[in-house]
Amino acid sequence: MKTKTHGFTLIELMATLAVAAIVLSMGVPNMRSLLRNNQLTAATNTFVSSLNVARSEAIKQGRNATLCVSQDQATCSGTDWRLGWLAWVDSDSDGVLDAPGEIIRMAEPLPVSMTVNSAQSNFQVDAQGAVSSPNVTLTVCDNRSGETGRQLRIMATGGVSLNSQFGCS
Repeated sequence: MKTKTHGFTLIELMATLAVAAIVLSMGVPNMRSLLRNNQLTAATNTFVSSLNVARSEAIKQGRNATLCVSQDQATCSGTDWRLGWLAWVDSDSDGVLDAPGEIIRMAEPLPVSMTVNSAQSNFQVDAQGAVSSPNVTLTVCDNRSGETGRQLRIMATGGVSLNSQFGCS
């Protein structure tokens, strides 16, 4: 009596594994690049969102708002935007952050592979939504070279102009 065996031969399994290895070797570098681009986009969007929230709250409450570097997510301190930032509204008009009541947005530190550069360590927004130091640029880069960075220009009106093809060195 003859029995039929079901399954794959060793040659069929080896051929399948070889094809899978080739497909993975082509996809992994592209996936890594995609993840890094998403990190840049997320960091940029978080900053723009924080500035928009500060501007919106300043207009809504009729008070000044500030977006500032924060190393501890509780006070305005430092100059490295990569370490995080705060958006807050000066509800008692004393020009001092009275945490935590005035904080409206907090940004956590960015990945170590990223850098954020700007001549400003804070942006003031008045009750009409205007930024006190217009046309300041903020660049967000990672440790890759080439045109992989993002450059934000903060306009006097509080709007943001984005250059997504900014070359980081």
